[in-house]
Amino acid sequence: MRNPTKLQKESGLYYPRLTGYKRKYRDDRNVKVEFSIPKLLHNNNLDEVSETDFPTVIKMLRERLDDMNVKVSEKILSIAHVSSVHYSKNIILTDGYTVNQVISEINKIDLTKTFDFARARFINEGQSLYIHTSSHQFTIYDKLADMRKDKKRAIDKDQTMTQRTLFNIMEKCGILSEVIRFEVRLNKKVKMDSVFQKLVYQKNLNFEQVFKVDLSTKVLLYYWNELIMKRNLAIFMIDTSSADTLRMIYKFRPNIKPARAIYLYGLLSLSKSTNGMRELRSIFSKKSNARTWYRITKDLRELSNTLPATLARGWVKQIQTGLENYTPLKTKNYEPIK
Repeated sequence: MRNPTKLQKESGLYYPRLTGYKRKYRDDRNVKVEFSIPKLLHNNNLDEVSETDFPTVIKMLRERLDDMNVKVSEKILSIAHVSSVHYSKNIILTDGYTVNQVISEINKIDLTKTFDFARARFINEGQSLYIHTSSHQFTIYDKLADMRKDKKRAIDKDQTMTQRTLFNIMEKCGILSEVIRFEVRLNKKVKMDSVFQKLVYQKNLNFEQVFKVDLSTKVLLYYWNELIMKRNLAIFMIDTSSADTLRMIYKFRPNIKPARAIYLYGLLSLSKSTNGMRELRSIFSKKSNARTWYRITKDLRELSNTLPATLARGWVKQIQTGLENYTPLKTKNYEPIK
C-alpha cells in the first residue's frame, strides 16, 4: 500500500491512494488507484466537474502517479478498469428552504424493505440520511455542515486543507449557506455493473466510459426516484385544509368509496406529522404484524403515484430539477462582491 507522504500532503496538492496486488500462482500484477476527481482538480469536492474536464483529469492523475514513482501512460489510465464509483450532486436550495428542513421532511418516510439496503439511519442530529449495505450506499446530507465536522463524524472523511479554508470563507461571507448533497456509492463491481445494466448500459465500463454526465445523472435519479419519490411523494405535498385534502384525493381517485377516502386522508395526515411513517410504524407494531404494515405502505405508495408532483413543496422541484439538469457547481461563481 502507498498513501501520500507527509511532504506530499503538506504540498497542498491532492494525491491518490495506491494498493498493489500480485497474485501468488499467476503472472497477474495490478495497482488499484483510489481518488476523488473534484479534489484532484479543485482541492475540494464542493466544486464539481464535467466531461470536458476528462483530459485534464488524466493529465493530472498521470503527473501525481509519476510523483509517487508509478509510471503509466495517459492512454492506459483512460481505459483502466473501474471497480467502484461514487456519483454525487451538490444542489443549492433557494426560496428560504434549508437543508435541515428538507432532511427533516425526508426523515418522515419509511425506508424498510426498500431496495436491498440493510440499514437506514439519520445521523449528525438529523443533518444526514445514510442508507447502506457493503455493496452500495445512498446518502443525503448538508455539505457545508459536514465540512465543519471532525473526521470521525463527517461523511467526507478525506477533507483537504483547501476545502476547510473554503468553508471558513463561505461561512464568514454568508454565501452558499444551503447546499444539499446527494451521493450514490457503488462500492462493489458486481453491484455497479448491475445498476448500469438496469439503466440500459453495458457492464465492465472503463474509466472514460464511466466519466459521463448522462450516466451520473441517471444513477442519481434512479436512487432518488426509487427510494424517495415513488414511495413517498404524498408526504411532501403542500399542506391544505382537511376538506381540500379530501377533495384532492377524490379528484385523482374519483371511484373510491367514502370510507376508503377517509382512510387515505388519515394515512396522508399521519405520514406528514412530526416523525411521519417511522412513528406510525412504531405505534402499529404493537397491534399488528409486518404484513399489515406493508399493506399500509403500499397504499401510501399508490397514493404517491396517483398525485402529481406539481402539488409537492417547492424544494422537491428544486432537487428534481437540480438532478435532471446537471450544471456543475463552481464556487468562483459565488464569490462575495468586494
